[in-house]
Amino acid sequence: MNKENIPIIIDGPNYINRILDMSIDKDIISNQLSFENFRDALKIQLNGRGINAQLPKIEFVCSKKLFGSKSKKFIQIERDVMLERIMLEQGVHIEEIDLPGSQEKGVDNMITTKIESFSEKYKQIILITNDRDFVPLLSKMRKKETNIILVSLSKTVPKELINESYIIINLYNQYECLFNYNYPHYPLYRDFDLKKYREIVSNADDRVNNQFRVTTTGFVYLSYKDTGFKNILGLQFRYETYGAGNGYVGPVAASDSKYIEKGYKELMIAWKRKDSIPSYLGI
Repeated sequence: MNKENIPIIIDGPNYINRILDMSIDKDIISNQLSFENFRDALKIQLNGRGINAQLPKIEFVCSKKLFGSKSKKFIQIERDVMLERIMLEQGVHIEEIDLPGSQEKGVDNMITTKIESFSEKYKQIILITNDRDFVPLLSKMRKKETNIILVSLSKTVPKELINESYIIINLYNQYECLFNYNYPHYPLYRDFDLKKYREIVSNADDRVNNQFRVTTTGFVYLSYKDTGFKNILGLQFRYETYGAGNGYVGPVAASDSKYIEKGYKELMIAWKRKDSIPSYLGI
């Protein structure tokens, strides 16, 4: 069975705002947002609905404005780092709107133009937004018999959008697929601080089991390949395994400052007492 090419168009400001609504810190979004795992998650969702898809093209449409608002507003370098990084991913194009007046309306107009253009070539198009302003466009595409697959990152989706869409996919409870995970290793004996601890937690995928491990050479990391009693040779100590889906790791966990401070302090105490504590520590 041949796979169908389906383009993805993302309402950039709405997309970032919905992720900020998940209580994920903006610097984590800047450093870890990715479309690689996201594509895989979408393919699984589509396959479950009988659509065997390739997702080769992603159009991320935004204005020159900074993402977010008030205390959650990106600074310029956070915005630039994120966009420059994701545009390097295969098939991703950043469309920046720089027009006088309302730049957000310019984003809406560009998305409308792209969907109308794509509808001449593609039978199905994925639109990622939660914005009611697109209801007239979706209605027009429905009448034209172009299937708009609406993807939302919000707890609730406006019923007007649901009514005009061909399929609704809500990834709110699968936020983990929106990020990449680098699983860094850091030496505890050299300049290890709260920031690095937070980075370790943030760069671990909560969809799998994870375990904090400290080696006899003083390196700390989260392991997902080896957990529990697997391959423990060379470890000074390790923590109880964090079960998948329990929220101990990942961008949401790393955005909880009290949780991170507590975990960091406990790790540093354990490291100072490394010669007198058990090799296995409970959570």
